[in-house]
Amino acid sequence: MMKKLALACCIVGGLSGCGGDGGSDHPPAPPVPPNPPAPAAPQPSADLLSVACTGCGAVDANTYAGTHVGVWRHVNASAAPVDVPVNIRGLSGHDVTLVFTNQGAEPQAMPALPLVPKASASAIGKSWRLDGEESTLMRRIGEFNAHGWARLAATRPLAAREAREARITPRQATLNETRTWHDAQDQPHTAALVRQSQASDGTAVNFWIENTEHGPAKVSDATIDALAASFLGPGKVYDLLTHVGGPLWGAHGYADLIPGTGQPLDIVILKLTSDNPSARLMGYFYARDVIRRSAGFPHSNEAVGFFLNSELLYAANDAAVRVVASTMAHEGMHLQNFYRRGAGHGPKYLFDTWLDEATAMMMEDFAGHAIDPAMNEIRDIRFRDYIGIRNGMYNCSLTTWEPFGDTCESYSVSGSLGGFLNRQLGAGFLSRLLRDVSSENSLAVLDSAIWAESTGTGLGEQFRRFSATAGSLMRAADSPAGYGFPARIDGALRLPLIDPQNLAGIRALTQSVPAQLQPYASIPIARPALHGIYSERVSVPPGTALSVVIQ
Repeated sequence: MMKKLALACCIVGGLSGCGGDGGSDHPPAPPVPPNPPAPAAPQPSADLLSVACTGCGAVDANTYAGTHVGVWRHVNASAAPVDVPVNIRGLSGHDVTLVFTNQGAEPQAMPALPLVPKASASAIGKSWRLDGEESTLMRRIGEFNAHGWARLAATRPLAAREAREARITPRQATLNETRTWHDAQDQPHTAALVRQSQASDGTAVNFWIENTEHGPAKVSDATIDALAASFLGPGKVYDLLTHVGGPLWGAHGYADLIPGTGQPLDIVILKLTSDNPSARLMGYFYARDVIRRSAGFPHSNEAVGFFLNSELLYAANDAAVRVVASTMAHEGMHLQNFYRRGAGHGPKYLFDTWLDEATAMMMEDFAGHAIDPAMNEIRDIRFRDYIGIRNGMYNCSLTTWEPFGDTCESYSVSGSLGGFLNRQLGAGFLSRLLRDVSSENSLAVLDSAIWAESTGTGLGEQFRRFSATAGSLMRAADSPAGYGFPARIDGALRLPLIDPQNLAGIRALTQSVPAQLQPYASIPIARPALHGIYSERVSVPPGTALSVVIQ
């Protein structure tokens, strides 16, 4: 573990227990007299800490205005820890948060830091939304979508598109016919085609329902009609998907994939869980199903589409339809990503799972208002879980996919960052990101898209701003430009404001400083209700940004 932080006890109403762990490579702060005189004005800190906001509460490197949110920063781009003296005057019962943000791909040793205990019972022990069996299944689907077809395609040459596809015309299903669909566990389900519609771009859209799941007591015709309207109505989910990301399927050059022309979109509603009241598997896109059936893939459904869990619709109410409509936006983006990036440019351009899932949740974020203005996936679920589960998901690496794990929940991590980027950079950024093939590396692609859409910032700075916002629970009313989750309107796409302060009651910060700060992760340290001058010497690990937020 890196060496200690020296905390100068010149904070009125400050911290107790300011001792370090000994053995520091840095000289300790001078001892504090038993009855110290009133502190002098802080001296400039050699510009190690600088103002990181405009029109905000940060006057200069050493002065807080006393109102509004103030943000300061130091970015340690070196290969060794750097001691940063923090001396800021002007506090009057204000909260200070130190947020350490790892801007690189390697874990960094954290210094010893004194902590202020702050418990929140409601944040402890919250259960995940999937059980173990479902989590394993979703991991397997995600791994195959990202790498399974890529491994197959690497062993096969490109097809002669004209010769291959000209010979094959997809069979068009007729209303009320039945067929067998295989789920991701290769189990057969008999389903009937109960609704045929056409999207605004002319694509045929089929709704299939498992025979034993169709009826007034389970999934009714009225529920299916409502689901179709939420997906296919003007300006609804399908239109938003194609507006932001383009077609869900089309021409390609791979003989192992089903034809690119004439394919309907099949939305298949099956019972995907077994009467488990805790089961929350919502649905999935499985790339296996767009691969031609063969000895290696005997259970491919040879269809463009995705599955939905019928149990979600048993309630037969508006809330159930809204949840499933949001799921269609999510799974539709997975399908779209597979086509646009994998089949369109080649399997090496497929997103890593963490970014594929992030973009799917970013699409849900934008689709929420069109489904129901009162709902929002990021505000109501992802960011809430990021803040409120256990000690928060702060020190969970963005690039390590660990959904519903023992300590981390990656949907909340990727979704929360995605919601921040949506509000800061807009729908144009998401559209650019989806189409960016400047690199085969997902981090590089995200960085490239941010640089192209923002003014002078890349992934590192945007991730620091996100971490400062989330780590400090920065209040929305006066978040400086570049911070916070502001409301946003991009044409027909609308995003609601998210106020992190609304989650203060469910957050529990870490009660011990982790030994390591994970790659692309953060650790917030609270210094609440301070008066006068806040003075502390902070050791910043290499490759790490320190943000100081006062509010």
